[in-house]
Amino acid sequence: MELERQSGRRRVFAFVGTVVIGTAAVLAVMELVFCAAFSLERRLHPDALRPERSPAYAGAPWVPELVKEQAARLAKPYRYVPFRISEVEEWHGKYFNNDAHLTGVWRRTPIAATGCKGSPTKSVWIFGGSTVYGTGVPDWGTIASYLVADMNRDRQACVEVTNFGDESYVSTQELLLLMEQLKRGARPDVVIFYDGFNDAHVGMTDGDPWSAHYGQETIRERAEGTWRGRLDFLDRRCTARVLALAWRLVKGRGEAASDQAMRAKAAVVLDNYEANEQMARALGEAYHFKFYGFWQPMLFYGHKPLDGFERQIKDFDAKSKARFDARPVVVAYGEAERRAAAGRIVSLAGIFDGVAEPVYIDEAHLAPRGNELVAEEIAKRME
Repeated sequence: MELERQSGRRRVFAFVGTVVIGTAAVLAVMELVFCAAFSLERRLHPDALRPERSPAYAGAPWVPELVKEQAARLAKPYRYVPFRISEVEEWHGKYFNNDAHLTGVWRRTPIAATGCKGSPTKSVWIFGGSTVYGTGVPDWGTIASYLVADMNRDRQACVEVTNFGDESYVSTQELLLLMEQLKRGARPDVVIFYDGFNDAHVGMTDGDPWSAHYGQETIRERAEGTWRGRLDFLDRRCTARVLALAWRLVKGRGEAASDQAMRAKAAVVLDNYEANEQMARALGEAYHFKFYGFWQPMLFYGHKPLDGFERQIKDFDAKSKARFDARPVVVAYGEAERRAAAGRIVSLAGIFDGVAEPVYIDEAHLAPRGNELVAEEIAKRME
């Protein structure tokens, strides 16, 4: 009898083991097949709208190297920091240099070319998301780098510009970073916030625009210990991507939000943005610095004469929404423009309205020439 029970248990274990091993083998084969399919698809149908194909780069020979370095830099996982969620990771390369300082890590802003000699006599801090950090451009091509050149043009003063841009930040995180720097004893003469796209994008898609930030769902699920949070590493697998695509096709996009609902949400997004600016101004009064806030341009808003590449991006997103759904963000930009007309915020959304040359490399990021024009306008407004 005992021998029969042991034999039965062995058969059960053997069956379970066979099922587990067989399932694992099937999943492994599926993963290889789907990854190979994705790779083949990219080779046969390369994305014609990749940023490096933008004529805004004017055929610069350094673009392929920059793209490779940027891909390697972005492949590193974000490092969690309290309250602000993430921060710039230290990196040193040919085109990107994020230097470690006593109070954090931020992107290098070259100052040697300005002719500035001696210690800086004025300190300018600029905060923002990836457009301030300078995604897609070398160290010398960021807004901060052009701004330091503009402000030191007469060489009478020596102005230092610190780039506090982080590629995922919204204005709330920037306000927290500003507070941290002030608490640690640093004192700027001027503080600049340059925002709009990230606040509008994540604010219009999140349930609560007052506390919206990128990666919120992933962080919440991990903190709450849900099964999805524990297994979210599977989302990066090719099989998961195929299943997610199939689910979207079956489920559809769902009912689009009404214009009235989007306008109401856009009002909250801009209320949050204005509140952050008001708090930054209050800190300026307490810590004796001048504050400037600017709402940034983006491809889908304004009246810029679009070149062929910029037009392709706009048309593709409008038709497929596979990369970016512009409608909610455009509504938020419309609300920002109304508030700018009333003198409540400063909008640069129309800065490229008379610029025929290409400046965008994607929906929001600019090539060096675009950043140069933005820096010139900021410097002019500050004067």
